[in-house]
Amino acid sequence: MQKKTKQVISAVLVGTLLTFGTVANTQAFNLGRVLGGVLKVGGIGYAVDRYSDQLNNFINKLMRENDVEASYATKVVPIISVGDKGYIGAAQVIGPQAAVDEVEAVAQVEGSFNEKLFRIRGLVPVDSKNPTRLNRVSGVGVSAIIDVRF
Repeated sequence: MQKKTKQVISAVLVGTLLTFGTVANTQAFNLGRVLGGVLKVGGIGYAVDRYSDQLNNFINKLMRENDVEASYATKVVPIISVGDKGYIGAAQVIGPQAAVDEVEAVAQVEGSFNEKLFRIRGLVPVDSKNPTRLNRVSGVGVSAIIDVRF
């Protein structure tokens, strides 16, 4: 009887440790993810604002060196996710100078097609960094995507 009791107590103890250990780890992971996400969004916004001219010049040089330079105006702006209200990267936009000057960000809208076989990311040059007030800037396209690694 004592052996059976010890086995039951051991099983309950192991089950309890596994359950509470998993919950504690999950909560700590989520908190870190949230804080990391906030820092990442702020960091991307700062980096894009700080280095937009240098990034734009680098991309233009890269295109020129590969014989795909365009004769339109270009500018680097942040990519904002419409659903998340945060910066998620940067993009170079291209078009006539007056239209490019209007662009403040590129809005990313996402969806899936054919039971999620295809992931769709639409990139739209817009005149605001506010994801609740988006107006497409006509005549401007996206010519490069800049991934920011933290």
